Amino acid sequence: MLEHWDFLKATYEGGRDWFAKNIFPYMKEGQGEFQDRVKRAYRFNHSREVVDLVNKYTFKGEIRRREQDAPECIRKFWGASTRKRASIDTYMRYISKLASVYGRIWVVVDSVVERQGESLAETKSQVYSYEVPPQDVLDLAVDEDGDLRWILIRERVRDDSDPFVSSGDVSYRYRLWTREEWFLFSVHFIDKGKGFELGNVEFTIQTDVHGLGVVPVIWVDHMISEGIYTAPSLIGDIAYLDRACANYLSNLDAIIQDQTFSQLAIPAQSLLPGDDGHNKVLEAGTKRIFTFDGAEGGKPFFLSPDPKQAELIITSIKQIINEIYHSVGVAGERTKQDNSSGIDNSSGVAKAYDFERVNSLLVNKAASLELAELQMLKLVCKWSGDQHEVAMSGPERLVHYPRNFDTRTLYDELDISGRIEMLTAPIELKRYQLKQVVSKLYPYISDKDRKEIESAIDEMDDAVASMLSGFDATNKPTKEDSNQGNEEVINQGSKQ
Repeated sequence: MLEHWDFLKATYEGGRDWFAKNIFPYMKEGQGEFQDRVKRAYRFNHSREVVDLVNKYTFKGEIRRREQDAPECIRKFWGASTRKRASIDTYMRYISKLASVYGRIWVVVDSVVERQGESLAETKSQVYSYEVPPQDVLDLAVDEDGDLRWILIRERVRDDSDPFVSSGDVSYRYRLWTREEWFLFSVHFIDKGKGFELGNVEFTIQTDVHGLGVVPVIWVDHMISEGIYTAPSLIGDIAYLDRACANYLSNLDAIIQDQTFSQLAIPAQSLLPGDDGHNKVLEAGTKRIFTFDGAEGGKPFFLSPDPKQAELIITSIKQIINEIYHSVGVAGERTKQDNSSGIDNSSGVAKAYDFERVNSLLVNKAASLELAELQMLKLVCKWSGDQHEVAMSGPERLVHYPRNFDTRTLYDELDISGRIEMLTAPIELKRYQLKQVVSKLYPYISDKDRKEIESAIDEMDDAVASMLSGFDATNKPTKEDSNQGNEEVINQGSKQ
């Protein structure tokens, strides 16, 4: 799994170093040509696009945190959840991305003492959290209920305390968390050139008692899973499709290069390589030509790849991109030119099909993030010595993640409104849809203005007279029109 996790991380992050490890050579390709092809390689990062789209939808809805009912320690943690004092909303967005990439990410809730008191409640400390990628979780054990007994984590440290004498070397240390204590193992090499040999390694052990009764480490899954060590990743399969797409693009680039700079074949009239006449022919050209025996009247011509090869590669790339976005349900985010299926973003019909697929994904992901945050809040209370009982379910819980996700845009709502208007739909349905349009058109209006607009919508009448002022919906003549018609009839009769 280590190689798999490293590949997922590298594919999501991208960069030029990614191509050196993930662009594959052709068996008949020279080393120089392959190196040039790697330098020209390019890709659109579909893995990052999918992760960011899902993350955008997940946090598009309102996350309600009941600050008025939360104790002081939790409110403080919500304002500064990390050592860099990032807010809980910013930190959960970051954790959500990591969970989508790896499938499972680990979070440690720790505390640093700022002032020692007589009791845990009187001790002033900052409770913070930090993430641990799965590559650094070396071992763990769980009990019958699935709770951690202990966990061993690898940490990276750099010798940089003194800018003048510090070496700047990066080394590893290992932290063991149990339900009552923690142990920190620092590794020192007697001879750095020998590495991990039994007689070359010295350990320095630090330990302390935290007394929480639980291991202050939780896991956050992309989707709630019963696995002990791993969980499915959002891009576990997409990353490999993304790599295949990048390799096909590189092959297509080679074909375009060969098609643009075709090889010239010219008759040499029975001259062999090494002859003076053969060398003069090469000097007359670009020295990137082929020669052949032109004794039978052959003409010069250009050698280039078959254009059908490029068409086959383009078709394969389109199909791969199509499968990437359809597998998640966000194909509607792609435009006609680049989504390989011609789905129009301005139409609400395409997204209507994708909505059900992606909504189930978002609901599961939101439930996983909500569970993780509630578990973090329980650890915050334990570190702070607060006796507040954090509810994990029900209306009493302090955090409510959305369970319904609206991925339609304003243009989608207007398109749906127009289609509803063409149907013989009840006025209640039209009123509801019009409120959805107002929410998308004016998302930041005040509550007072929103209530006034919605009240006006509720008073709407489905009759034509309410929409066309000055006209009678029944098309009945008015009293004045009737009298005028009678007068015309009388006048016509008197003339006769």
